[in-house]
Amino acid sequence: MNYLPEKESQNRFQNIRHYITQKYPHLAGIFIFSRISIYYFTGTLANGVLWIPQDNEPILFVRKGLERAKKESSLSHIFSYKSYADIEKICHEQAMPITENFQLGIEASSIPYQLAQLFFSKIKAFQNHTAQPIDDAIKYVRSIKSEYEAQFMREAGKRQTLALEKILPFALQEFLEKGEQTYSYLSHFDKNLCTSYPKEKNLTEKKIAEICIDIYTELEHDKMCRMSAYGEESFYGHVAIGNSLNTAHYYNGAMGFQGIHPALPCLGSKNILTKNTPLCVDMLFNYQGYLTDKTQCYFYGKEKDLPDLAKKALDFCIETQDLIANTLKQGTIPEEIWFQTLEKVKQYHFEENFMGYKQNSVPFLGHGIGLTVDESPVLAKNFKAPLENGMFIACEPKIGIPNFGMIGIENTYELIDNSVKNITSLGNNIIYLA
Repeated sequence: MNYLPEKESQNRFQNIRHYITQKYPHLAGIFIFSRISIYYFTGTLANGVLWIPQDNEPILFVRKGLERAKKESSLSHIFSYKSYADIEKICHEQAMPITENFQLGIEASSIPYQLAQLFFSKIKAFQNHTAQPIDDAIKYVRSIKSEYEAQFMREAGKRQTLALEKILPFALQEFLEKGEQTYSYLSHFDKNLCTSYPKEKNLTEKKIAEICIDIYTELEHDKMCRMSAYGEESFYGHVAIGNSLNTAHYYNGAMGFQGIHPALPCLGSKNILTKNTPLCVDMLFNYQGYLTDKTQCYFYGKEKDLPDLAKKALDFCIETQDLIANTLKQGTIPEEIWFQTLEKVKQYHFEENFMGYKQNSVPFLGHGIGLTVDESPVLAKNFKAPLENGMFIACEPKIGIPNFGMIGIENTYELIDNSVKNITSLGNNIIYLA
């Protein structure tokens, strides 16, 4: 079964070729290695190599799972291979030779140095010419979503909004009022391992994450949350309460968190939600492979109990969100939004707090999103390529407050018809759990 329409696949090949022609006219073709990029172009998450010549049909080389790849992809040229040395041979047999005078591009960020060296040694053209990294081309093409992709992004946003702004606060309020009796299968087999049943009396970060996962599962969340950057991982997302929101962490994001264990620094810890403390839930949503990103901030108390500094931080985040709504449009330069936001940071005297408190601070306001969490463009310094219709960008103004936690807003925006649309919010900037 072909999930990716053939016309959609053809358009994507056309787009990447057009970009290569404009920026790298000397290249005869490009090699792509990452499974997610291979999926983007072919519709199958193949273990292999994708060859896209500029003047011929693309060829997918599959190391394992050939029959599945042929069922899932509309490509007419899909072949099995054992060694990188087979690639030239197969191309020659298909009357599409890779000659020694070819200059070639590669997706450099997705192949380890050792494998890259092996690959170069097997393709004769690399003996005469240095490989040209073309990752920018792939990032650009993938950053502009087609209507086919946009429908999945919008649906993900719709379901994420329902989960975090409606269902989760209802579930948390129920738990806070009544507690929860939970049935355990494990208790029938090993009571020593069964530590949290039969009654969970406290609402911990970990429990909140579990509740959110249950809600997401009912909403057909597809579980996998991929990242592009080397070494980065994401599993659903993160939940943090109070000052654990300022916990030092490795993750390239503003929100601090402790996580389950040093080997699993995700979801949430055993920290308990107590009165007059903030809670942030940053849980990604995946629908049909496409992700939306949203951080919802809650406060266990009434609005009047929110500390003055937190109110000031909320005002800043709302003003920044309004700035985003007015400037996140086709033609805007990403770094200009970043610099405008920094001016607002100075006005509020949040230099130490912006986008994470002190060591947790990150130098960006937002990021593209799609098949992976961390796509182009980035709202940060030195990102000068104008925004375009069809981009989806997660914007996340956040302020870390010592001895309190964090106040923040994150939503995913669609650039469409020379305007911007928030696809992950009904307007609840903070939700009070009275």
